Amino acid sequence: MRTTRLLMRLVLAVAVLCAATIAVAASTTDATTAAAANAMVSAAVGNDATPQKEALVGSWLETVTFPESGRQLKSLVTFHDDGTVVTSDQGNVVTDPAQNPGVFSSGHGAWVNLEKRTFSYNLVELISDLSGNLVAYLKVRGKYTVSQSGNNYTGTSHYEITDTIGNLLDSGDVTNAGARIDVP
Repeated sequence: MRTTRLLMRLVLAVAVLCAATIAVAASTTDATTAAAANAMVSAAVGNDATPQKEALVGSWLETVTFPESGRQLKSLVTFHDDGTVVTSDQGNVVTDPAQNPGVFSSGHGAWVNLEKRTFSYNLVELISDLSGNLVAYLKVRGKYTVSQSGNNYTGTSHYEITDTIGNLLDSGDVTNAGARIDVP
């Protein structure tokens, strides 16, 4: 983590240096120099002046869609700059006897930047019965791509529900669409 922060500081320092080069070049009549300096800044920090690997950091309101049934649920997701992720899903308490009553914890996990605006994550939720006994785990892994604006993402995820000794009880794939929660 310390190495990552040092690397980010180095990237930002290069960006500042490139911006200074643009300012100097812009004050001259050499359009070629100005264009080259501008290209260096874009390459160093991305078109929107935000480092690509930081594009996912923040809180999101996500729509999870189960393609086979068309059913949707909402999820709150926060990706932290230290590579951790925390989620909370709609319907975390199920009391209907026909649907295996239980309580899902919030999800906790990790994420990494794969390239540019594409990210991978893994997380785990605990599933307890209504008496509080641990009965299963929900494991989710997925891949998201953040839009160029940085305000939305789309992706797919695979989930598995296992009992406490690892036997697979259910699995499937979902699609995800997130919208950044921001200060207006």
